[in-house]
Amino acid sequence: MARPAPSMFVPLDVNYMRDPRIRRAGPDAELLYIRALAYAKGGETDGFVHDYDIDVIAVGLSKPLARVAALVREGAWSEQEGGWFITGWFNWNQSTTSLRDKKRRQAEGAAKTNHKKHLNNGVDFIRDCPVCLGDVEPA
Repeated sequence: MARPAPSMFVPLDVNYMRDPRIRRAGPDAELLYIRALAYAKGGETDGFVHDYDIDVIAVGLSKPLARVAALVREGAWSEQEGGWFITGWFNWNQSTTSLRDKKRRQAEGAAKTNHKKHLNNGVDFIRDCPVCLGDVEPA
């Protein structure tokens, strides 16, 4: 079975449960925090939790805004216009822009490698080769 792409994972420090901010916020806030990590990674929000999605993220939890308030009070989240920011997000995650740029560079590198291979095999043009089509500059 192939491993999912790295973008499908969000880092979670194995010591997060020892973080006083998380412990003081309480177990329901802890669950909300973890769900918000997945939400932010999956939605490519760069650590931002939109206020209009809090009910989806907190489904099954009682008093979701009280859980949010606990995370803000403890400094795990900061309040921002339209929602909240996971304060440690960029300690463990690259920005969406840098991840997209990295993915683009990797795809271009693979296209150039494949282009060289088909040229070395005597095939001058392949209709779905990004280099042959001019979408990627040759090496």
